[in-house]
Amino acid sequence: MKRCLNTLFSILLLIGMALTGIVIHPQSASAFVKVSGTFTANESCPATTSIKKGTNPGDIMTTPGASYPISGKNKADGTHYQVRVNDAGSPARWVAVNCGTAELGQEMSQGSDNTQSPDDLVSSEPYYLLAASWQPSFCEKRPEKSECKAQTSDSYSATHLIIHGLWPQPRSNVYCGVSSEIKELDKNRQWFDLPALDLSDELREELAIKMPGYESGLHLHEWYKHGVCYSDAPEEYYRETIELMDQLNTSDVQMLLAQNLEQDITHEQVAEAFERSFGTGNKVSMSCSTVKGETLLQELKIKLEGNIDENSSLGELMAAAHNAKVSCQEGQVDSVDEQPSEQPSPIDQNGSEELIVDDEITSEPSAGFNLQILIDFFRSGSK
Repeated sequence: MKRCLNTLFSILLLIGMALTGIVIHPQSASAFVKVSGTFTANESCPATTSIKKGTNPGDIMTTPGASYPISGKNKADGTHYQVRVNDAGSPARWVAVNCGTAELGQEMSQGSDNTQSPDDLVSSEPYYLLAASWQPSFCEKRPEKSECKAQTSDSYSATHLIIHGLWPQPRSNVYCGVSSEIKELDKNRQWFDLPALDLSDELREELAIKMPGYESGLHLHEWYKHGVCYSDAPEEYYRETIELMDQLNTSDVQMLLAQNLEQDITHEQVAEAFERSFGTGNKVSMSCSTVKGETLLQELKIKLEGNIDENSSLGELMAAAHNAKVSCQEGQVDSVDEQPSEQPSPIDQNGSEELIVDDEITSEPSAGFNLQILIDFFRSGSK
């Protein structure tokens, strides 16, 4: 009798949710619910990308009297609607329910293989892709770059994953609030012509080790393309990126790579290492490239979901994210010792629609002296 009553209650609950146009998000463990409808602002309110952190790239505000499509709510009796602000660099924004009035529509589609992928579904929390590169493989393709010429078998980057970037998702979430002039400079790879970043000397020194592309201006490119959609402060963006990377580089994942130099490893081995260290192994994909007939591990791409700060657990952020698509199944862990003397023609083997592999780390800035720490020192007026 008790089981029958529970079943009847569940059926009535589902019917009630359908009638109100609200359904529980099927892909997420969060309290997010999908809602269709229109939100009309009564006043000017912040339209943020994160409820908890209040992050607002571009300082976007609602316009009184303007209407915005509703895509969800942070929970059934929640405090915020997720709306679409088309003129924002990151269009999915959170607005307080008391900022205006909502007209809710009918139940929305849950998505299927031929309509929406899990990555297209909105979430109650921000989601990201952490791109962690294997520098020896990159230097096989770009041995002429100064950071590659300086790399030795004793370098940090010879045995540790290094920072490519922390990318707010979806892929269209780039250049938030950035002027057309800066965007053009970045796309033309004139990274040293981009405005200098306000970073502490301590952080600059750490980036020079853990992000070797810093010497080529990669940190400028990553900030103006991706970081501005994450935070208002480059110091925060890179501090929190480093914290995640430090967790990765003190795990079984780093040990697996460092102990298998010049050996092939499989996606399964990488997933098992993530499982041992972080409790989940299905949120990571391998990217590989072919150089002179060898398939080399190029990068690990890790899906994350949730609000990130310096105390965030990489495992918890991974656990909340959607599963990653498996692309490269097997690749060699390259070592520093065997650098080709000529530039090969790498063939991308990612097979992934989640990321562009990518002009970002392989692009040569068109101008600038390579000693980036010295450049930033003089350009910032010497703190």
